[in-house]
Formats: sequence, C-alpha cells, structure tokens
Amino acid sequence: MYAFLSRSPIRIKLLIYFVPILILSVVLTGLLSYLSAVKQLEKNAYYLLNDTVEQTGGFINDKFYTVFEQLVLIENNSAFRNIMENKGQAVDQRRYDDLIDLRRQFEEAYQNHFQMIDSIYVAFNNGRSFNLQKDFVPKHVGIPLNDWMARYSNRDSQAGYYWLNRHVDEVFDTVETRNVVSLFKMIGSQESAVSGVALINMRESYIRNILLNVKASPNGVLALISPDGVMYSKDLQSPYVISDQVMNDIRHSADAQGSLREVSQSDRPMMIRYTTLSLNHWKLAAIVPESDILSNASQIKTITLYIVLIILLVFSVVATLVASSLSNPIRFLSKQVKRVGKGDLNVSFRLNEQNEIGVLAQGLESLVESVRDLLERVKDEQEQKRQIELLALQAQIQPHFLYNTLGSIKHLVDLGEKEKASTMVSALTQFFRIGISKGREVISVREEIEHVRNYLLIQHIRYSTDFEFEIDIEEELLDLPIMKLTLQPIVENAIYHGAKNKHGRVLIRITGSRQGRLAVLEVFDDGAGMSKERLAQIQTSIQSPTVEEVPVTFGLRNVHKRLVLQFGEGFGLSLESREGEYTMVSVSIPITMEEV
Repeated sequence: MYAFLSRSPIRIKLLIYFVPILILSVVLTGLLSYLSAVKQLEKNAYYLLNDTVEQTGGFINDKFYTVFEQLVLIENNSAFRNIMENKGQAVDQRRYDDLIDLRRQFEEAYQNHFQMIDSIYVAFNNGRSFNLQKDFVPKHVGIPLNDWMARYSNRDSQAGYYWLNRHVDEVFDTVETRNVVSLFKMIGSQESAVSGVALINMRESYIRNILLNVKASPNGVLALISPDGVMYSKDLQSPYVISDQVMNDIRHSADAQGSLREVSQSDRPMMIRYTTLSLNHWKLAAIVPESDILSNASQIKTITLYIVLIILLVFSVVATLVASSLSNPIRFLSKQVKRVGKGDLNVSFRLNEQNEIGVLAQGLESLVESVRDLLERVKDEQEQKRQIELLALQAQIQPHFLYNTLGSIKHLVDLGEKEKASTMVSALTQFFRIGISKGREVISVREEIEHVRNYLLIQHIRYSTDFEFEIDIEEELLDLPIMKLTLQPIVENAIYHGAKNKHGRVLIRITGSRQGRLAVLEVFDDGAGMSKERLAQIQTSIQSPTVEEVPVTFGLRNVHKRLVLQFGEGFGLSLESREGEYTMVSVSIPITMEEV
C-alpha cells in the first residue's frame, strides 16, 4: 500500500485520504433507510397486483355479460320462438316477417358490438338454421345438432347456457383456421319435440387484447381459466412455465379469490393471484415471477438509493475539485513534459503561480525554447544539404547531353548538312532555354514536354532512320509541377538502348494520364527490350541508396533520386520490359503538392 501511494499522483492521495470517510457515512445512512422501507414496499406491490386482477376480472365479466344479454335478447325474440315452434310458418307473410325480425335482431346485436362479436348462429331440430358473419366467406356453416345435444345435455350449466374458452370454430368452417370464444344456449333435449341451439362467437383477439393491455409484470401473464381450457395473454417464457397441476388446482378452487406461491417447472418462485368471474365462474389469474414483483417494488425503493448516490456524487465532486485545485499545476506541468517527450515542442509551461511551481514552469519554458531554436537550425542545415544534392544531380545530366549534341552538330557541319545543323542548333537553343528556366529546378509538365520535344527533334535529325515519336498528354496534367530534366534521360535510354539495338524503325510514345491521386507519365518504345535479369539489375540500381562505382544506369537512377528528394518516397520511376518486344518507364508524381 505504501508503494502504491508513493507512485500515486497528489490528487489521488488526497482523494484516498478523505473520500472513504464521506462515502462510509452516507452509505450507512442510506442503507438503514433502504432496509426499513423494503417490507412496506413489497406489501404495496402485492396490493397493486390484487387490484389489477380484480379490475380486469370485473371488466371481462362486464363484456361477457354484454354478450350474454345479446343471446338472451335473441332467445326471447318472438320471431325466434315462432320459427323454433313452427308457429305460423305456413303463412308466407307471417313467415317472412319472422325471418326479417330475427335477421334484424342479429344485425342489431352485431352492429352494436361488432368489435367483440365474431358471428351468430341459430339452428332448430325442424331443420331450419340462421347465421350472421361478415368478415369471411365460410366453406360450410352448421353443426350436427343431435351430437351437440348428446354432448352437452349431461353437463352442468346455468339454465342450459354454456361457455367455451378459446377453441377452433366448429360452426363456421373457413379456409383459414379461426379461434373463437363461444356462448350458446341448448334449447330442449334429444327427446324434446322442439329443440335447438342459439350461439354467439366472440372474437378471440378481442378477449386476448384485453389481457394483453394489462401489464401484470415484465415477465408475467394473465390467464383466463375455464373447465375446458386456458387462454393466456401471451406465452410464458420457458423459465416461468407453470405445471398443469397448478392450473388445475386454481380451476377447481372453491375460493372466489386467492393467492398462491408456487414454483415454475424451472424452480423459479412464482406469485399467483386469482379471482372468479361472477357470470360463468371462470377464473382470471395473474401469474407473475416473484423477481418481477421485487423488481417493480425496487423501482420505488431505488429513490432512496438515488438520493444516496446523488449525495455521494456531490461529495465526490467537491472533494475532487478541491484535490484538483491543489494538484492541477503539477498535473499540467507533467502533461506538458510528456508531450515534449513525444516530440511536440509547441507547448507552453506558463502558469500564474508565484511559488516553487512557478519557478519550475519558467525553467521548463526556457529549456523548450532553446531546444526549439536548435532544431530549427538543424532543419535549415538539412534543407540546404538537400538543395545542394539536387543541384549536384542536376549538374551531372546537362553536360552528358551537351557533349553528345555538340558532337552531332560538328558531324553535320563536317558532312555539309548546314540546314540540319542549323535546325539542330535552334532546337538545342530552345532545349537549353527551357533547361535553364531562370534557375528553377521545378517546372511545369508542359515545359518538360516541350523540352523533350526539342530533344527528340535533335535526335531525330541524327537518327532519322531509327525511330519515330508520338506525344499524348492529358490536358489537366500539363500545369502540374515536375523536376526539370525528368523525361529527357528516359527518352535518351529509349533511343540508345531500344532503337539502336533493334533492326527497323522503332516507335517512341510519351503519354500522360491521371490514375487516382497520381499523375503517371509513361515513355514506351517497341525496341529491343531487355531480359528479366537485366531488368532486375536496373531496378535494383535505381532503388539502391548508394551509388555503385560503375552504376548500371546512371541517367535513370539520377532521375529517380531527384524525384524522391523532391516529392518523397512513393514517387519516382518504375520499369516494365520484355526482351525483343518493348520497354516502358513510368514516372509517378503527385496531382498536387498537398499529396507530397
């Protein structure tokens, strides 16, 4: 611990000494308050769950009662009784009036409650049946009445009324399987002279939406439990699935209301609160993981924790500000020294301190200024050295060409070719005018092309039977900067090593195009080319950092070195050749000087 403190910043030491005392005091106070409220908050959560179940149960019971009323209205309709008992049905007018009246009763029930009612169906043992449905076209409508009489006549019911939980619709056979909740009344029995059934199908989606809109808990569900099945608001997640035995216990519970503590099939503690619907005695149960109840309760209890955290935060901020105000000057100097250590000399150590730290800051400021001045002098010396090296390389090229050209002019004069000699002198004058270029080392591509054109004119006069030349440079490249005497040594190599070493005329083509962020100038000749070994030697000589005693290619290496010195690594020459076919030298320069 002592070693750690000795390495820690002053600000950290101050915080380590004082903050724990503040934190301990606040945490103990908050913890005691938190524990005293836990039981009461949990109790409130259970009351809230109970209220949710009771209110939802009452709402669903009201909806069921509404449907029950509509069924009773249909059953008590005089037209319904007349048709069922076959009274007056032999007289056409009476018969049509009954049909219209019964249809009107169906329409009124559906129009008033279409959100909840899916379909209506009535059938009698005299063979007559009636139905209403508007959302689909069924393939078949009807039920085997005798089978239904046998199935439900022995079941307990309230005056012949039956409720069916979520099930596949057996009355209306549609292409797409539909689930409904049904209420129906069995009239008479198999032995009765007059019998039948009146049925209303409720939309399963309507009942399920009621259950879904009640949020028992994040992972809890509501379940509508009846003797024939269970409708869940949503599927329970696998860790919270309740066994069928538990659901059966709720179904057969004699208590109208109650609470159970059970475990899921994955041994998760579960809280179940249920109530009974007064109309059909179905059970509505809320099945909630206890962890959710505690979580919901903790949302209220966390207010205490938030208050504690806010107090801690305020104390921590105040302590940090005090510690920082004492240690900031030292931290500032330490940070600036690290920046200097990484090579950044554009830093300042100025502080509004008049104590020992201020004296230290002034000393560091003076030291950095001295280092900055020394580096500037070294930088200037290096730049001068680079310029001298460029001039030396430049000077090596001009005499080499001048000697050859003057020799050619002398040769023409000796042969009496005065006109050609005059043309060559004129071209040489223009060549050196651009070559001198008022002392500039960097000229435009336009000037360099003109320079090469004069050179080719001179050489063409000397070797008119050996080669032809073409120049095609994209307009946008003509104003780019380039090192003077870049292309001339390359063209010279094409003439002396490409054209002279091959029988027949040789084409020398100079092209220029933009390739991404580069401008690429290419000198192509279809002359003698070179072998792979020779190409490798030249490429090695060009790229070599040192000059060999007898370099493989003086001119190309000179050009490449000057381009690298001017524009940096990544620019310069690249070669491609195939023996007996061609040679192509590419010059890569930046589109703008910002690329360098």
